[in-house]
Amino acid sequence: MATKRTQKTIVEKATGKALGLATKANDCALNTTEKVFDTSFKIAHKSLDITHKVVKKGLDITATQQDLVFDLLHGVKKRVVKN
Repeated sequence: MATKRTQKTIVEKATGKALGLATKANDCALNTTEKVFDTSFKIAHKSLDITHKVVKKGLDITATQQDLVFDLLHGVKKRVVKN
C-alpha cells in the first residue's frame, strides 16, 4: 500500500510541475502575443497617419496642376476664338 501511495505522490508531483510549466509557458506566450499585437497596432496607426498626409499632399498637388492645365486651356481657347 505504501508503494502505491509513493508512486501516486510522485505522479501527482510530476503532474503538478508539468501543469505549472504549461501555465508559465501559456502566460509567456500570451504576454508575447499581446506585446506583438500592440506594437503592430501602433506601427499600423503611424503608417496610416503617414499615408493620410501623403495622399492629402498628393491631392493638393494634383489640384494645383489641374488648375494650371485649365488656365492654359482657357488661354489657348481665347487665342483660338480671336483668330
